[in-house]
Amino acid sequence: MKKFSAVNSVVAILALLVSGQLFAEEQIELDTKAVKVETTKELNSLSSPKEKGRDYLAFVSAGFSGFQENIDASVGGGSNFRLAGGTQYNEWFGLECYVERTPAIAPNAVLDDLKQHIDQRILRYSISSEGNVYVGILGKFSYDIKPASSLFAKVGVAKYFAHQVTAELTLDDPADNVLFRYWRLEGEAEGYSPVVSIGYEAPIPYPDSKKTSAELSVTQMFDDKVKHLSLNVVIKFTF
Repeated sequence: MKKFSAVNSVVAILALLVSGQLFAEEQIELDTKAVKVETTKELNSLSSPKEKGRDYLAFVSAGFSGFQENIDASVGGGSNFRLAGGTQYNEWFGLECYVERTPAIAPNAVLDDLKQHIDQRILRYSISSEGNVYVGILGKFSYDIKPASSLFAKVGVAKYFAHQVTAELTLDDPADNVLFRYWRLEGEAEGYSPVVSIGYEAPIPYPDSKKTSAELSVTQMFDDKVKHLSLNVVIKFTF
């Protein structure tokens, strides 16, 4: 009877040891899974913008705009820089801020315009001009036509600094040659203009490029003092 009782005790102790080992192994396995889950969450928080509270994509772009000479808008023929930056909130809407400078109007174009408004003969002249500067904000509305390409329209308003022209003229006066300073539109004009742009965007340099794309668009300024059309080509980087 004592021998049977001892055997039962040994079996009970072994059973406790085995069950304790199994519980410990199960606990270790659970802890390992917990560590893996935490590690995965930590990695996701570093790689996913939404885990950091960022629910948009930011971008910058740089390129140039081409213009035809327009004396009424004080825009010269040629091209000049265009810089922009903004945020893309979803696949169809974003906001963009941009700055752009036009080529300066050619002195000969200013001279021809002055000759049409001055009755006296111009003997000598000195003309200088600066390009217009535009600073604006645009809402961008996109429509996907392919998985990575889209048509877009941008609508907004721009502050302009324009008509920065100075002319010094010597006129053929019957009484005497008179030197005076002529300020075209008082030498400058400032204001705000509605802006509308339509264009096409596609990834470059490869069809599957994720970060870089190119935009080709035309932009219309509507205020009478700077009313003109331009062609815009920019490279955009999204991050």
